[in-house]
Amino acid sequence: MDGRPPTSAGNRPGSSLRPMSSARQPTSLALPSRSGIPGTASRLITASSNRPGTRSGFAQGVGVLSHINVVDRPMSQQGLVTPKTGVRTPRRQVQDKSYFMGLLRSKVNELTTEISRIAKEIDLLSKEQSTYLTYEKRAEVQALELKNLQGQLADYNLLVDKLNTDVEMSDVQQEYRELKVQNENEAVSIDSLFEQRQEREAQLSQLEAEISQERYVAENLTSTMSPELRQQYNELKKTDNNLQRSLEKFQQDLDLLVTQKMSLEEELSMSQIKQEASNLYNKLREVEEKRDALVLEEKTKGTPAQERESLVLQVKEHNTEITSIERQAAEIREQISRTKTELEQIDLEIEDHQGERASKYRELKKREETMDSFLATFDENQVSATEKKKQLESTVVSLLEKLSRNIGYFHHIPTPQELALLKDDLQFKEGEMEKSRMTVMTLNNEQKKLALDLSKIEQLETKIQQELETLQQKITTMEKEIIVYSDLESLKTAAEEKRNKLIEEEKILRKQKDCTKQIVGEQNVMYETQKNKLNDNETYTQLCNLERRWQHLEQNNFAMQEFVASKKAQTDYSKSKSYAKETLNLLNEMLQEPLLQR
Repeated sequence: MDGRPPTSAGNRPGSSLRPMSSARQPTSLALPSRSGIPGTASRLITASSNRPGTRSGFAQGVGVLSHINVVDRPMSQQGLVTPKTGVRTPRRQVQDKSYFMGLLRSKVNELTTEISRIAKEIDLLSKEQSTYLTYEKRAEVQALELKNLQGQLADYNLLVDKLNTDVEMSDVQQEYRELKVQNENEAVSIDSLFEQRQEREAQLSQLEAEISQERYVAENLTSTMSPELRQQYNELKKTDNNLQRSLEKFQQDLDLLVTQKMSLEEELSMSQIKQEASNLYNKLREVEEKRDALVLEEKTKGTPAQERESLVLQVKEHNTEITSIERQAAEIREQISRTKTELEQIDLEIEDHQGERASKYRELKKREETMDSFLATFDENQVSATEKKKQLESTVVSLLEKLSRNIGYFHHIPTPQELALLKDDLQFKEGEMEKSRMTVMTLNNEQKKLALDLSKIEQLETKIQQELETLQQKITTMEKEIIVYSDLESLKTAAEEKRNKLIEEEKILRKQKDCTKQIVGEQNVMYETQKNKLNDNETYTQLCNLERRWQHLEQNNFAMQEFVASKKAQTDYSKSKSYAKETLNLLNEMLQEPLLQR
């Protein structure tokens, strides 16, 4: 022990005669760490105190137990300080693993306390929320009760009004029956609407299923196609989609143009000058079209001989068509005359055998059949005849105009015989045209007459059908009445019993009416007195004030519920909690890594 060289601790003076050394300084720095984890300086102190015989252990004990002489400590401008006698080595510093462990434990304790506090707040809020829910349920139940009571009060008020206005019980019962029937009808209509809705929904689901099935079939077909067909199908599908998109675009453009046209028409209708200008533009366009048509005719016209031949051929064709139309018209007239004679004969026979209604019905039936058969082909024949007539007229007029225009250019003037032939042809054509016009007019007249007859027949048929239905109903009711009225004695007894019963009920109701009138009068008097008492009573006024206050508190309660919900949304700490847990786990892993490496 004496052969060892003295240490630096052995050469230093005692704690009472020297300033604080670097060996003493860590003790003062480690003293504030009182969280149960000793610092590095405390371990050094214990190690040095276990070595008796050295001066460092003795000086350490003296420094702790003896009183400090303040006079011997140096003074500076900043007060009492400890001069730095030497530079501290990294092994003597306080910021080691245990220090940071203590800091982490303190932060973890703070986090646990904060989490427990927030959990308590959450429990309180959940309890308050549960109470709010119960209050809301109670309020809903009470609101339903209040609504039912208000309905009952309205019924009682209506009954009191009826009694005050001396309304008869029969009127009240009649009104009740009407309302009941109305409610039943509305319930039936609602049921029918509900059934219709269900049917529509079922149809919609069926259509959707069919659409999905068709899509599935189409997909299967496309999958079974050859590559060329599939490629062609895909190309056609793309073109279809493109065409649909272009169609939609064109439709939008068309709608836009229609709206622009409507707006321009409105502007045009507002201005007289614009209307005149548009009319002039239309006339100019018509004249230009006529000019273009004339130019085209001038370009396409042939020689006079060719035009004459074509005209003769057209006239012959038109003549044949006119003769066929006349023949058809004659056949139709014969059919109409035959049907008329047949109808007259049938009318006579029916009048002989049956009554007026049956005869009319059969007559109308026959007429309807003949008219249907005639009208089935009449429209087509009429349209074709009118079109051919118009075409003939237009061709004749155009040919005459051409002839009149081209007469001056003819080098060969027709002979008188040819001119006579042309005149004869023209007269013949005019006669044929006149005949066709007359036939068309007669056909139009016949059509109008037949249409009137058809409308009359339809009206008579509907009337006959309605009369037959009413007669059938009358027959059924009369049969039932015959069965009922066959037993007159039982009817008399039943009527007498009913009459006696009604008389007794009338007497009872009259007595009840008098009693109810008296009771209602007494109740009205009591009501007025109670009303006056309540108006004079302070508790009633207080109750009214409390009721108003209760309504105000209900409003405040609702506002507070909204405020609590908003604050709940604001104080959502789940993200911060998860973030704190993640950081805690990371720090624990970082602290565990050096321990595991050792």
